[in-house]
Amino acid sequence: MEERSSARRPWAILGYAVLVLALPIAVLGLMPANEYKAWGGGGIDCDGPGPVLFFGTAALAVYLAGALLNGRHFRKPARLLISAACVLVCLALVPNVVDAVREQRLNDLAPETCG
Repeated sequence: MEERSSARRPWAILGYAVLVLALPIAVLGLMPANEYKAWGGGGIDCDGPGPVLFFGTAALAVYLAGALLNGRHFRKPARLLISAACVLVCLALVPNVVDAVREQRLNDLAPETCG
């Protein structure tokens, strides 16, 4: 049993490192999909939804995998805490990704402005 645990240790450290390194990607995924609406205006932001969709879905995939992989071991308090943190990041990203999809559809309806 000792050999099996020592073989998993580097993979666990790598998984935690991936979660920490994905934090800047998650922050980029939390940017507003339309900066003009975030500032209080009503214009169409042609390049806003693309990066938010890209970074948001990438971070969502990483943190959803982190939540599932760490949630399997829910009896260990550290794993449960990491899984809960991953779920919180996912809950923050989902509305922003949905808003970016909605903003992209609005941009598709007005092709003459974003040519």
